[in-house]
Order: sequence, then C-alpha cells, then structure tokens
Amino acid sequence: MPAVNVLPALSEQDPLFGLIYYVLGGWFIGSSVVLLLEGILIAQVSNYYSWYSEDSLRLKIIVACLFLLTAVKSIQSFAITWINSILYMRDPAGTIALNRAWYQIVNIPLGALIAAYVQTYYCYRLWKLSGRWYYVAPLVTVMLLSLVSAIITASVIAKSGHSSNWFAVHVSCTFATDVLITGASTFFLIRARQKALSHTRKLISGLIKICCQTALPATTATLIELICSRIGGKSLKPQATNSIILVLLDVVPIIYANCMLYILNTRRSLRGADASAGLGNSNTNNPSNNLSGSRNRQWRPTGPVELSSLGGVQVHTQIETGDGYNYESSHEFDSKKSPVM
Repeated sequence: MPAVNVLPALSEQDPLFGLIYYVLGGWFIGSSVVLLLEGILIAQVSNYYSWYSEDSLRLKIIVACLFLLTAVKSIQSFAITWINSILYMRDPAGTIALNRAWYQIVNIPLGALIAAYVQTYYCYRLWKLSGRWYYVAPLVTVMLLSLVSAIITASVIAKSGHSSNWFAVHVSCTFATDVLITGASTFFLIRARQKALSHTRKLISGLIKICCQTALPATTATLIELICSRIGGKSLKPQATNSIILVLLDVVPIIYANCMLYILNTRRSLRGADASAGLGNSNTNNPSNNLSGSRNRQWRPTGPVELSSLGGVQVHTQIETGDGYNYESSHEFDSKKSPVM
C-alpha cells in the first residue's frame, strides 16, 4: 500500500492562517449555530400551531412569515459556508473578494429585517399595553433607522469592500430599541402590578420575568456585536473581533425569532400556573384543559387569565378614598384589543 502524504496542520506563520481561522472559521461556526437554532425554532413553531389553534389567522400568518424569513436566512448562511469552504477550497485567498458577492451583501440587511420584524411585534404589544401611540413612535423611528443603516452598510461594502460607521449606527439602534422596549414594557407592567391585588400581582410578575428573559439573549449578543465593531474598526481584515461579528450576524436574527416564539408559547405555562391558583378559571378540573397531555391536544382558553392574544387578565384594584372607605373595582384587558403577550 503506497504511503499517503498528509499535509501538516495550518500554522500561525502561514499567510493564509488569519483568513482561514477567522473568516472561514467564523462563517462555519455561525452557520453551524444557525442550523442548531433553526432546529429549535422548528420545534417552537410546531408547538405553537399545535397548542394555539384558536389564535387569530393574522397571528398565525405572522408566525409563518417569521419562520419563512429565518429559513431563508439559514439557507443563505449555509450557502456562504459552502461556497467559501467547498467551491473555493483551492483558492482560500480569493474568497476575500466574495464579501462583495450578492449572497454576502444581503447578510446584514436580511438579519436587520428579521430583527425589525420581531421588534415590530414587541412595539405592537407595548402599544396595546400602554394605550398611547406616542410612547411607541420614537421606538419605531429608531427601529427604522437601524434597518436603513443596515441597507446603507451593505451598499458601502458592495462598492468599496470595506465597512463603514453606518454599521455601528445599525447595531446601536438595534440595541437601543431592545433596551427601550424592555424598559417601557417592564414599567407599564410594574405600574399595573402596583394597582392589582395579590393574586393578580403574581401573574403580572411572571409577565415581567418573561419580558426580561426574552430580551436578554438578543440584547446581549447585539451589545457584543457593537463592541467588536468598534474594536475592529471599518476594515474587514481577518481578526478575532471580525470573526465574532460574522458569527453574530448569522446567529442574532434566529435568536430574535426564537425569543418571539418563546413569548407566544409560554402563554400555555402561564395559563397552567394561573389555573392552579384558581384565577378566573372555573374549569380547572376539566380533562380537556389538562396541560400535561399529548402535544396535539387542543388547548382551549376558558377564562381571562393572561395578557395575551387569547385571553385578558382581570386586574382587581383596591382604592382608598379620603372619606375612609375602601372600594374594590376590576377591569379586564380585552384579549382582542390588547394582545400584549
């Protein structure tokens, strides 16, 4: 059997080390994580359509469009890795010119579109929660600025092959929108909790927790992306910070989509917790409401137990007047008018 010549491993002294290690490696890691997160998203979408068959057609279409966008993003991410690492395997130095190819140029705007899509849903929830459009208008403006700056960044890269300060504007606006939406939503929920009785406060506290939990992953990733973009500068040369940016450009949009689906799907567990507390649900002993059944069992809302598109929450308030009397009143967030979950 003839001896097989094995090429030595790539060393740091090799002129192609930085390109292969940071650029091709960044695309490979990013596409791998995207495929993993897309698999999780498929499971979440499947659970959503199984558990919430009575949701409005509009919300179902929104979820379907989001899944379609993430599927296109996953295909695009895998295609970049395939072209760079397989088709141009014999010319790794030449792959640097591919950053001006259309399938790489659309990477930033496509990710920004998915992020803006999810943030639009968050803004809609905030509008329904606050009841005031002027609380949401500045957030929408910042969100649109993020999307426009992403398109400008892609245009600059297509023409010059280098990034620009517009990329920092895009990431900064995305980060600011996340922080402001989370802060405003938490503020209005805390204010509602202060006026509610004890059993309703527990439910609203759960909503506050979910609001912060779902905002943390994407906001943290965007902040890291912003820091790396400032450290690496406008040059697209192979370096560790740009490698991290390549990974996050692929991963962050799918994180946004998973967070949105988590918010929609967690309504089921909130309802289960509410039913165990006996909040407005008189049918907790009905077998059809058993949440531990098979995944294809239809879940039907039976009472106002949450701030969601399926049911409202009945907030009881106790008002003490100046004459020494206490008055108890209640009002319900209409699910069809105020879907904030």
